[in-house]
Amino acid sequence: MFDIIVIGGANIDIKAQASGKYIAGTSNPGSVSFTPGGVARNIAHNLGSLGVNVALISAIGNDTAGEIASAATSAAGVDLSLCLREEAATGSYVAVLDEKGELVSAVNDMHILESVKPESVKPHRAALEAAKLLVVDCNVRPDLLDYLALNFSDKLIVEPVSVSKSKKLLTLLDKHEVFLATPNRDQLRALTELDDMDQACQDLHERGLHNLVVHLGPEGALLSSGKGMKNISGTNHAQVRDVTGAGDAAVAGLAYGLLKGYDIFKAAQFGQAAASLVLSSTASTAVGLTETALQNSVNAQNE
Repeated sequence: MFDIIVIGGANIDIKAQASGKYIAGTSNPGSVSFTPGGVARNIAHNLGSLGVNVALISAIGNDTAGEIASAATSAAGVDLSLCLREEAATGSYVAVLDEKGELVSAVNDMHILESVKPESVKPHRAALEAAKLLVVDCNVRPDLLDYLALNFSDKLIVEPVSVSKSKKLLTLLDKHEVFLATPNRDQLRALTELDDMDQACQDLHERGLHNLVVHLGPEGALLSSGKGMKNISGTNHAQVRDVTGAGDAAVAGLAYGLLKGYDIFKAAQFGQAAASLVLSSTASTAVGLTETALQNSVNAQNE
């Protein structure tokens, strides 16, 4: 059995970064890279790098992109035995980055995930019940989110993914309580239509969301729970090369901390530390991420 199961997207990231000042509406000189990605896959990959007994539930195509993603994920220590292999194109994410590595625009094709239905995961119910945490991204179908919240709400972490896909969380909260969600500032605003973060968090608590860790980029994160709100400072982001995957690493670090028995505040510090390692890399996962590196980064935050 597995300590953490991550459910959601696994794909190839195609990232184009401008080498000079980005100019909209025209061709920009730069570099293009192809790396394994996908929100759930990135989270699982980072957890595997931290030595966590983790499995991924996703749909991966029987194509070259699928082989690349599968090989990298397995090499990180992630179990793929619960994944579906489909005669369809593996999911893809195309991102345009400016010269500073900040996201300009992106498009993703996750149609393959439509094949991951509640019926697909019900055979793995024993594994889902045994896991200490479940992490799901909002790339998945609403009926799968509904199944997971209905049966495992007390250990379910929901990653909203994007402004448009975050609306699935609202639909979920119409019927179920959820242990924790990890929106960023824009997603929080889209979920509540409130600019004040304190009011927005309270609104979601009243809807049945027990805890929030709101990712704030260089400003760190905001923890909101029944015990109040706390700010979590970000780590040094001076050497940002690429923001892709930083939020996924933050979720992985958070889940790692919770698995190790830390409270949510300390767990969120692990999340910020993991994100900083991704920001200094051009990969969508944290290069050099280990338990020791993560612990050292958190200790440095608290000095």
